[in-house]
Amino acid sequence: MARLTTRFLMLTATAALLCLQAAIYYTRDRCSVACTERPCTPAYLSDEPIQATRPAVAQGSSEDTASARGATDITRFVATTKGLEKTTDYPFLHSDTGDFANTTTLPSGTKGELNLDVWRWPVGFLVDDLRIKRDFPHKPSIRTSVESLKMEFNEFAGVSNERGKYGHRVYGLLHPSTTGEYSFIVEATHITCAFSVELWLSTDYDPMKSKKIIATEHSDAVLPPNATVSPILRMMAGSGNIQLESERAYYFEFLEKAFNGRVITEVKWRTPEGSVFTSIPPSCFSMAVELDSRGQYVLSPMATALLRPLPSQVLQGHKKIKSVTGNVTPVTDLRVLPSCEFSAGYVSKHRVKRFRGVYEVFESSVYPADETWFFRINTPDIGNNQTDTKVVERVLELYKKALHSSSYQNDNARVYQLEETINGLAGSRFHLEMELKPPGNGALIQTSEYVYLPTGSNELCRTTNFQWTPRAFVYLVTSLKNLGQWLKHLVENMEDLYAQTHDDHFELVVVDYDSQDVDVESIMKNSALKRWKYIKRTGSFSRSGGLQAGIDYVTDPNSIVMTIDMHLTLPMGFVEYTRRHVIQ
Repeated sequence: MARLTTRFLMLTATAALLCLQAAIYYTRDRCSVACTERPCTPAYLSDEPIQATRPAVAQGSSEDTASARGATDITRFVATTKGLEKTTDYPFLHSDTGDFANTTTLPSGTKGELNLDVWRWPVGFLVDDLRIKRDFPHKPSIRTSVESLKMEFNEFAGVSNERGKYGHRVYGLLHPSTTGEYSFIVEATHITCAFSVELWLSTDYDPMKSKKIIATEHSDAVLPPNATVSPILRMMAGSGNIQLESERAYYFEFLEKAFNGRVITEVKWRTPEGSVFTSIPPSCFSMAVELDSRGQYVLSPMATALLRPLPSQVLQGHKKIKSVTGNVTPVTDLRVLPSCEFSAGYVSKHRVKRFRGVYEVFESSVYPADETWFFRINTPDIGNNQTDTKVVERVLELYKKALHSSSYQNDNARVYQLEETINGLAGSRFHLEMELKPPGNGALIQTSEYVYLPTGSNELCRTTNFQWTPRAFVYLVTSLKNLGQWLKHLVENMEDLYAQTHDDHFELVVVDYDSQDVDVESIMKNSALKRWKYIKRTGSFSRSGGLQAGIDYVTDPNSIVMTIDMHLTLPMGFVEYTRRHVIQ
């Protein structure tokens, strides 16, 4: 991989970089990076058919089925993919007849059961991670029913090293036994994973009237990688008092997303006559819609209503899809600062011996706080530290001082993002992004440039030898063999990025070792990507060899090459962040 480092790039800063084997965990609009060993891909991540059926026990042996029922009040879920059907589009998906106005019969499915949809292996632990999947909410991996609101999701059958990556949606109708004020809690125990939950409740049986009454998340994985005894944690989140009436039905929906581990959750209520929270009995709930033998909705007003965009399906803020600065190319030089040369004092100058491990990372800090986080697994918290506000105010003051002698109006200048990298005792380098008013009555402009403040100096300078290149072409390279599901995930991610940013200066390069599970070239041809390259190779799969083949395809020495893993979910500003943190 020497050609990659000598021919193309120098990587800097903290916001959107990744290594060859990386996992990106991100909240809101930023990302941090953790380098991890990527586990082997289980067989069920291929394009094998998957279950979408009710009743829960499908045809075939018990080992080949998914069970969502049990003799105990804990619903255990075990799934495999052998010999089962994939969900298909619903023929009435685009119907506009989901109005209950002319419905004379109260919609209700089987009493004592609830609808359950499960999505296997979506990335992340937030409910929004589930919402951004294209298969949500109409194409779950498994569609069935459950008989309890206490659920344990632990691990998929036959996979001991890949636990608890799932998302599920439990929904149905609530039938209060008496009229009065009810309150609800979501109780979680046996927590060894990061997870989040949301509970939505309608004012009647119409899903469109649903409102979120509970939302909570737990982002710390407390189970060490090789632990044999799981710690048991307990947490609860509750709602306020809600007036419900007997003889009426109320649509509700429980969403949960977990990552790596185990958690038992239960929705409980406190009735008007009760003093403690108790389990909701099966006599007080029913399925929202019946399922046919293929796991599809039986046509009804409620079924059609559920196929409309519901309030519970709207992104709640964790993953608002937007680019770094919209579709505006920022100004990288206002020509108001004096020029200077930058020499990184933190660059190691000693030779590294062969087979020697070296860790020399100099972390940057950011402003404002970007809420990056990492799972704590026997290590300190890892994420982006926040720059001291006094430092930010000082930088803004000095920049306004330089603007004062120019024609730009400095009263409206504001810092909307800053990253500081301390250069030893010599000073600090800043990646500074601002908004300010240009001469005349023009609209606010955005700037993005690297500046430097030497220790003891009262003047910022612009580092002429350390600047990023707007509109630099970015090649995203990956290699694969029989990883069709992950390829589809990556292509959809890139399609969304292109649709949102209209950035036509990036290209997805896919090197395929004669995959048999999907037609890789057809997936690329049928995608909405403007630029892509399919490279076919034969022989034994070699990840490094495939990546090198993709790198060799790039001939422009001024372009940027980024190797990526397909299981990542990249934020919409990823390509632009990459440009801003790569210095030639």
